[in-house]
This record gives sequence, C-alpha cells and structure tokens, in this order.
Amino acid sequence: MANSEIDRNSGNSQPTIVRTTSSTVLFFVIASLCVIGVGSIVVGDFTSRGLAVAGIPIAIITIVYALYRFPRVELGHKELALINPLLSVRIPWNLVDGFDIHFGLGVRTHEKVYSSWPLASKGKKMEKDEHGIRRLMDNPNPAVDTVLDRYSGLGDEELSNPRGQRTITTRWNLGIITALVIAVVWAAFGFAALPS
Repeated sequence: MANSEIDRNSGNSQPTIVRTTSSTVLFFVIASLCVIGVGSIVVGDFTSRGLAVAGIPIAIITIVYALYRFPRVELGHKELALINPLLSVRIPWNLVDGFDIHFGLGVRTHEKVYSSWPLASKGKKMEKDEHGIRRLMDNPNPAVDTVLDRYSGLGDEELSNPRGQRTITTRWNLGIITALVIAVVWAAFGFAALPS
C-alpha cells in the first residue's frame, strides 16, 4: 500500500495535498466503529441518558479526526502549508531555507524550524542484507519525498516574491479546537451518565 495520499489537481490554484495513507485508514476504521456504536446507542436508548452516552464515541471520532485525518501538508503554487491539529503555518516557497527530516518533516526558515505533524520522515524496518542477516534498515516515507521533490522542482515564478509581500503566517485552527472542546465536554457528560 502506498504511504502517501496525494491529490494532484490540474490547475495551479489547487494545492497538492500530502498525508500518510495509514492515518487515513486509521481514521476511517475507527470512525466506522464509532458510527456503529453511536447508532446502536441511539437505537437502544433514545433518551437523554443515551444521547449523553453517545458523546463518548463521537468524542473518539473527533479526536482521531483532529489528530490523524485533518493534519496535512499542502503544496501550493507559491507556498507550502503545514496544517497541524491546532496550528496552521503557511510558508512561501522563497522563504524555505531547507528541510530537517531526521524525526519528521521540519521546514527550516530564517526565523525557525516549523514541524509538520502528519509526516514522519522515516522509520525502521527489518530486512535481510546481502548476506542473509536480518538487520534494522531505514524505511523512507514517500510522502516526505513528495514534498522534497516538489521543492527541488520549483521554478523562478514560484520562488519569486516581488516587494517581499508574502510572509510566513500562522493561524490557530479554531474550528477544530472548538469541536474538540465540545466533544470532550459531551463525552464527560456521557461518562457521568453511565451506570456505575
């Protein structure tokens, strides 16, 4: 199975979205189980107590979405966006000084290194070497390679920044944060409503 989910669009206005396939699969598996759980709770006990308890699987779906499905890297025409669970960072390509990929994708700029939540750089895997001995080997992440390949193929138009108008911007993901708070509060009511 491929290790990256890449949405390539024909127009330059739409960014290429990069995230790991394993995070997408994890989200859909857990979401499916939680939807079944919510359905059985609502069908089995359609009362205020049942609706409160339904907040537990809804909180699980929300947390897994915020941690594994929502985070992504967007490779735009003139910028790179690191969409993390709580904070999003948009970095113009001309302000990228390089990448750190030791523990995960980190984008180096003149200000600091911005880390990407969804893209781990590489892991380890056991493989037999040329002598048939099992050894721990590097396991590169194709999603990170997609970002590096995009950066290495940038043209002059993408790297230009006339009059220095494009700057690094950070923004709190208030929608996700609000959804997480509501889901956790709802789950707390659900745990309180469970029979002891």
